[in-house]
Amino acid sequence: PFPRSLRGARFAGAMANPRYDVCIIGGGPGALTALSAVLEPYSLDQLSDGQAARAATALRGSRPRPPRVCVVDPEPWLSTWKSRFKALEIEWLRSPATAHPDAFDAFSLRGFAHSHGREAELYDSGAGRGKGVRSLIEVSSGAWSLPTNALFQDFCDELARRLPHEFFQARATDVGGSDGDFVVELDTGAQLEASAVIMALGVPGPPLMPATLAGLPERLAFHTDWNGGAGLAALAPGERVLVIGGGLSAVQTAQLAHRRGCRVVLASRRPLTTRHFDIDVNWFDRRRTQGHLFGFLDLPAEQRLRMIRETRGGGSVPEMYMEDLRARGASGGLAVVVGEVEVLSCDGAAVQARVGESVRTFDKVVSACGHRPDCTALPILAALHRRWATPLQGGLPVLSHDAQWGGLQRLFVIGALAALQIGPDAGNLMGLRRAAQVVASALDSRGWLRNERSLLGNVRGNRFAALGDDSDGASDSDVESDGDASCEGGAGGKRSAASESTAESGADSDGDASSAGGVRSKRSAASE
Repeated sequence: PFPRSLRGARFAGAMANPRYDVCIIGGGPGALTALSAVLEPYSLDQLSDGQAARAATALRGSRPRPPRVCVVDPEPWLSTWKSRFKALEIEWLRSPATAHPDAFDAFSLRGFAHSHGREAELYDSGAGRGKGVRSLIEVSSGAWSLPTNALFQDFCDELARRLPHEFFQARATDVGGSDGDFVVELDTGAQLEASAVIMALGVPGPPLMPATLAGLPERLAFHTDWNGGAGLAALAPGERVLVIGGGLSAVQTAQLAHRRGCRVVLASRRPLTTRHFDIDVNWFDRRRTQGHLFGFLDLPAEQRLRMIRETRGGGSVPEMYMEDLRARGASGGLAVVVGEVEVLSCDGAAVQARVGESVRTFDKVVSACGHRPDCTALPILAALHRRWATPLQGGLPVLSHDAQWGGLQRLFVIGALAALQIGPDAGNLMGLRRAAQVVASALDSRGWLRNERSLLGNVRGNRFAALGDDSDGASDSDVESDGDASCEGGAGGKRSAASESTAESGADSDGDASSAGGVRSKRSAASE
């Protein structure tokens, strides 16, 4: 197997040394992806077969010192993710098996399943059967199969245990200091000093509750995320439940309520849309994604926001869920209504509402409308904005090409909040993977791959530089072109880490470039 980072994670106490190279704020999949990206000495997603072999050989001789990293979150790793999936009883992920937090190898989740005898937990949803994408290596290798949530969580737990970091179970309340010399304030009163900070906060703002639900008691009208899913857990047989929303979470909520024996109405403003992934499958096609992204980044911020909304289309539902929804509707007890919802009255025990053209009474009303983009509604980002103001568009921060906040060089944002820079998939696992690679490039975490003092150790740069100056003018464009000639650019202007990372990875929407497909396939078969 290819060399990996040193093992070992630990929970840090108040006496831990508070100086770190990188501080990651957040404890979800985005934070874990960022941790992997900054710690792994290289990524197979960004190297050709030959480069990956040379990198592995170079590491056997001399391994670069990994950065010292801390992670700050009020709950243990992936607690919010786990509670949401548990509350909705979600069995299968919507994202393919290449979308996961291990930035070293896009195929490692499949390898994990193989090594643990859990191949049955990978489901072929049919996403790769379309005429335009069936020839992709990711499809033919089974990488577009969907993992079970149990498989994904076990994989992430193992990754978090293995990656060396210190975990502070606390809430970060503020980031101060100066660029490159940050001070992170914790609600415990402790302070952490860090050279770089990565904000990986997950949701882009507060839960979205339709205006018509304003003033209703929370026990009667609540968001799917309310109180850690406690509202969903309390649904009881025979209750009349109204679910508002038009995406996958709304369908999952309606299915959950129906399984519990409730009489369910699912109300959506528009007909439900069927799609395998939450954005068009063409964004997953590495042959097209680069064009999509470069076209996206060429637009001004307000047009990017419009493109994000158009691409996501207000939510969609995979066919496997639609089939189940139709079956439940046919069996009785679940109806799908297209139309507006207007609350007419509430007597403290039930809610009367007009749904479409009819008036009905409900015991519970559940909003499955997602979250409203508004970074200033998140206390730590509101404090950041006051200290280092950055332009906002549609509630989202306008970041640099390298996902940096407010003109700073060492403060980064990933996740849904970075959508204006990363793209429409910024908040899902594929976008998180790509954003983390951008941040790792901006931090020069893999600068050792261009060690021009060593012929064998110079994996990504000009391999002939160690032989001396070339009076004939050999340039950076003369590097080996075995799979990533475009990623080095030519001689010329300075490029951002984002453009470098995008080009290196083939601009695949989940960081998977298949340029190292042979190496990774071999490795995943013998997975760690």
